[in-house]
Amino acid sequence: MPATTTAENVGAVNSFTSRIHNDTYPFISPDKTDLSGKSVFVAGASKGIGKETALALAEAGCSKIAIGARSDLSSLVDEIAKRAATAGKSAPQVVSLQLDVTLEDSVKAAADKIGDAFGGALDVLICNAGNLEQWLPLAESIPIEWWRSYEINVKGTYLLNRFFIPLLLKSETKTSILTASYGALGTRHGASGYQSSKFAVCRLAEFIATEYEEQGLVCYAIHPGGVKTELAHNMPEYMWKILNDEPALPAHTLVWLSREHRPWLSGRFVSVTWDMEELESKKDEIIEGNLFKFRMIVV
Repeated sequence: MPATTTAENVGAVNSFTSRIHNDTYPFISPDKTDLSGKSVFVAGASKGIGKETALALAEAGCSKIAIGARSDLSSLVDEIAKRAATAGKSAPQVVSLQLDVTLEDSVKAAADKIGDAFGGALDVLICNAGNLEQWLPLAESIPIEWWRSYEINVKGTYLLNRFFIPLLLKSETKTSILTASYGALGTRHGASGYQSSKFAVCRLAEFIATEYEEQGLVCYAIHPGGVKTELAHNMPEYMWKILNDEPALPAHTLVWLSREHRPWLSGRFVSVTWDMEELESKKDEIIEGNLFKFRMIVV
């Protein structure tokens, strides 16, 4: 029987693989992934998961790493070079830029700069910038804060793909990764802005996958885990108990997803807490059931 409640649905999705992870593990480790020759852009790279992802890309030998955020990234540029050296990898070409994902001119300028620096192509786009507003019942919510979640989570993700898809289509890996959340599966009191915006991100991933399938582009909507980031602590304190995942888990999973082109996962929701080796073994089941896309089920 299909799940009939939100809790049952979340539980079924969470337990899709028998092995669930809270930290990195050998199968996704950057030291076992070769990203030489690849180019990746991490939007929202100044801290938390975005910063850890940029460093993991360097550890995996990624040749071209672009990082963007509203805050200063100069220290991260140095850290990327040091992480690559420590891992015994060649120093990557790094493009660092100030970026506001909610502004069309800012995102377009970023795409132009990265395109010029990386020879007109980009292998992987990682849309990591996000917002989580204060949780309040709808009629008590603060409109500017509520809408800010849509501005960053939805509009920002849209603009990044609007201006970077042309670069992705000129690459070999052709991969766009959107940051969604398990929040997209539920309706917790007070979380209407965040959770509905993440639902929209999942549907946007389906649109991108559908519209560009014939041109070879793939798109995933990932749950980045429950990580103790500054953003996550905007949730009510009673929710902090779910923040049990280490930032290396999403970062290293993103490195693994950047390694190769995976059309069978395109348009789907992917949780970084799943075991990726086991996920690969379930490829046929996922395709045949057309799993991890939002649908209404009538029974």
